[in-house]
Amino acid sequence: MKFLKSLPENSAFFQAYAKLAAPIRSAGFFAQVVSAATEFSILYALSYQSIAPVLPELAWYFAGAVAVLGVVVIEGGLRVAMPQAVDAILYGRFGGLHLVMTMAVFVVVILLGGASGWLSFTNSTAIVDSMTAGKFEAQRQEADSTFRAATAELRTHWVADSTAIASKHATLIASATAAGNAREKAAQTEITNLRRREARTGQSFATRKDAAKAHLVIVQAENTVALATMHAAREKELGGARQSFKSKMDGAESTRAGAIAAIETDQANTIAQYGGGLGWFTVICLVVFFASVILGRVHLKGSAIAETVELSQYDINPHWFTNLRAALWERWNYTVQSRVTAFADRTPAPPLPARPAELYNPAALSNLVITLRIGQGAGEGERVVEVMPKRRQIGFKPDAAFITHEKPEEGHEAPAPKTAGKTPDLRHLKQRLKEYKKRMGSHQQKALKLERKGLAVPKRTQMAIENNRRWVQHYEQLIREAVG
Repeated sequence: MKFLKSLPENSAFFQAYAKLAAPIRSAGFFAQVVSAATEFSILYALSYQSIAPVLPELAWYFAGAVAVLGVVVIEGGLRVAMPQAVDAILYGRFGGLHLVMTMAVFVVVILLGGASGWLSFTNSTAIVDSMTAGKFEAQRQEADSTFRAATAELRTHWVADSTAIASKHATLIASATAAGNAREKAAQTEITNLRRREARTGQSFATRKDAAKAHLVIVQAENTVALATMHAAREKELGGARQSFKSKMDGAESTRAGAIAAIETDQANTIAQYGGGLGWFTVICLVVFFASVILGRVHLKGSAIAETVELSQYDINPHWFTNLRAALWERWNYTVQSRVTAFADRTPAPPLPARPAELYNPAALSNLVITLRIGQGAGEGERVVEVMPKRRQIGFKPDAAFITHEKPEEGHEAPAPKTAGKTPDLRHLKQRLKEYKKRMGSHQQKALKLERKGLAVPKRTQMAIENNRRWVQHYEQLIREAVG
């Protein structure tokens, strides 16, 4: 299908706006490229977020395909529907079936135009955010690096100070502990010496021992108080150093938080400033696209340029996929039907039915007739009772006609039919005639197929055809006699 344009009949109008037509058409395409770029990113992001939890390995491919299809539908649909909407107004297509088409086209243009403008405007801030994210991320990393360096230095000083304090107080505590132990040992020695002196002299030094024991208790108490005082001093000094370290860490954290807040404020201002500008630029691009289409269609109408459609045979013929499907279906049908036909040709005729068996009525056999006869016996005055059943006649009735037939082997002469009785069964004769005609026709078809292939007909088949022909003639003669 080709779309052809005629030469302008209104040359004055055409030449007046010819310089405007080409640039405005190019501007319309450029506007659609901008809209497509802004639409693609948001469609890709939304699709990726939806598909990634389900198919994380293939989310990139599916999201890209969805974004491409969405852009093609929106921008391609506008490119096709917008000229039709403009032509509907220019040519007054608001009557009959034109009204239905015009309403549908206007609905499509409104929906696709609204989707294009909303997606482009909404995604403008996201585009600016992604474009400036590297710059502000570097600033955040710099602030974090400064914070980590400051905190690392503070920790180093804290470790050194706490170690020095602990070492100093450990030395003091060790010295005090040693001195206290010496005093306790001296007091204990005094008590031991008094006990030995009592043992040597036999005198009692109870008063002096009590005084020595009291002195020992005083020394132990003084040692405990001295150690407790030293431990308290150590903890106090460590607590002061710890509080100083915590205050400096809080200051470093506040400095980092202030730097991050300033960076985020700067980023938000940048996104609001440039994102809003890009959003309005996409709206302007959409307006430019509409204007380019409108001016282009007005230029064609004012120039009296007629548009015609040239059809080809391919536009009328069914789609190639439809033809392919029909061809495959026909080939399948041909293959199956040919196999079924070949199988049916190889299937022999059904065998002759078996002779019907003689039927007996058990109820009739069970009805016995008893005859009582009283006669003279061997002796005088003896009576004899004889009971005799009624016998059924053996054999067939003399007027019951039947025909027996032995099935001949193919290719051999069949024996003459055996008849009994006087009146043949016409229905039975017609059935036999039909069977032999069918057999003869089957062998004749087999012979024709062989002749078409250029092969010789076997003698066995020829004899079978001749034999069945004789039987057909025989039963035709019997039927004529029975009817005549």
